[in-house]
Amino acid sequence: MRPLRASSNTPLWPEDLDALQRVFDRLCSEYRWPRKSAQAQRYGRMLIEEYQAGTRDERLLLAAGRSFVDRSLDQRRPA
Repeated sequence: MRPLRASSNTPLWPEDLDALQRVFDRLCSEYRWPRKSAQAQRYGRMLIEEYQAGTRDERLLLAAGRSFVDRSLDQRRPA
């Protein structure tokens, strides 16, 4: 079986996808996003990029995901 490839040339194996899916599902649940929403897809891509950059621990991926979301929300709030 050939691995799925994301935007970089780093292959994603089934166990990688499983870990990413768990983190993605958790973020979607916490922020109440439909899994197929544009917002959820955006953060899904971010999770893949973070994973390919070397963050493999699910707790750290979740923290990174929350951080990206919080920063995005802060940028949209009026000063």
